Amino acid sequence: MITPSEIQQPRTPSKLREFVVRLKESVEADEDERHCGILRMGVYKQFLDELVPLSCFAMQSYPDSYKIQPVIGNQGYDAVVFNELGEEIEHIEITAPRDGAEEAIDARLIVDRGYGRFHVGDPGEDFDALIPQVLDTCRKKSHKDYSDCALVVSIAPIPPFDAFVSRYEEQIEVLVSELEKIKFKAKRVFLLILPDKLI
Repeated sequence: MITPSEIQQPRTPSKLREFVVRLKESVEADEDERHCGILRMGVYKQFLDELVPLSCFAMQSYPDSYKIQPVIGNQGYDAVVFNELGEEIEHIEITAPRDGAEEAIDARLIVDRGYGRFHVGDPGEDFDALIPQVLDTCRKKSHKDYSDCALVVSIAPIPPFDAFVSRYEEQIEVLVSELEKIKFKAKRVFLLILPDKLI
């Protein structure tokens, strides 16, 4: 259902977001494809880790006259941005810190039995656990040269209940404060809290 050539087509920010939303809906409607997505098989890993956040970031960062071309591979960036004249203006590197081993266990359980493991805790504990993962990933990224890139750190914490929004905002402030202490070799650095909070 999803191919590298289809992913790598240049699109305007709005068309890229439409493509991502439409593809997610198609995959969710097909059990075999949905299971491949849950397990992050094939290009689904790039789709979920790079294309989904890229589409959200592009919508907030570039005019719709620009084109974004996702690039699959190990070239040190995940997308190229072109202006309305077709001139290359920058690269984008997406990083999505997560506990891959724990997520893989849950993914297999979801596919096998329809649900993952149960987690019990206080509101915000998931975000507290995410902060060290983000900082560890970003410290490693800080040793690489992304001087021609916009580096986008993408996270997807569980949205808070209304009564805990202030704690959630405080956690974001703590994370941003810690990220500001890291010296990146990047053109620009963003924190993207999916789907639409960009700092």
